[in-house]
Amino acid sequence: MVKALFINGSPRKNFNTAQLLQKAMEGTKEAGAEVEMVNLYDRNLNYKSCMSCFACKVKGGKKGVCSFPDDLKPIMERAVEADVLVCGSPVYCGYPTAGLRAFMERLIFPAVNYADFRHPVINKPKRSATIFTMNCPDEEMYRANNYHILMDTNAHQLGMFGPTEVLYSFDTYQFNDYSRYDAEGLPAEWKAEKHRTQFPLDLDAAYNLGRRLVEETR
Repeated sequence: MVKALFINGSPRKNFNTAQLLQKAMEGTKEAGAEVEMVNLYDRNLNYKSCMSCFACKVKGGKKGVCSFPDDLKPIMERAVEADVLVCGSPVYCGYPTAGLRAFMERLIFPAVNYADFRHPVINKPKRSATIFTMNCPDEEMYRANNYHILMDTNAHQLGMFGPTEVLYSFDTYQFNDYSRYDAEGLPAEWKAEKHRTQFPLDLDAAYNLGRRLVEETR
């Protein structure tokens, strides 16, 4: 059975990023995959970014997977073995969240082959994708802010494991009640309308993405 792992890099377990990941997970499950969701900001999950222990580079040692002994270690092992890997993150100051960046460091560095940089250490090829959610109104503004360099560079590192892609959700709804916040530059009516009309389309795109990744794996 195809194994699909979903990594939520948002501190909010039930908001935009999580909802899109849930829809993508529904798509993979409908396509027959075994699915799992990991919330990196779970209060019971204690982990660090790459600690430069270089255990993944020791001669004769286990290659391709991070072995640093913290709560992320078993998750990294499942990520390496997954057939489908989908990561999600909101955009914070032009970057993925620190939580997702830590995960990516721990996933990518062990796969870098110091003996032959042209051929990464890959335990198992996989299909992958990254879902980005953001307050940015559209792709034109996304590129004007150079987010396509900052964010997409992070996402496309997954390409070392096989075909990868990016799904964007722009102009997302940030607050349930905009009147509580100093956010006059974000018209609440406009945000609500975008959430009503565009976000369902993004959810459909996430569902189709998840289903397609499983079908392409087969």
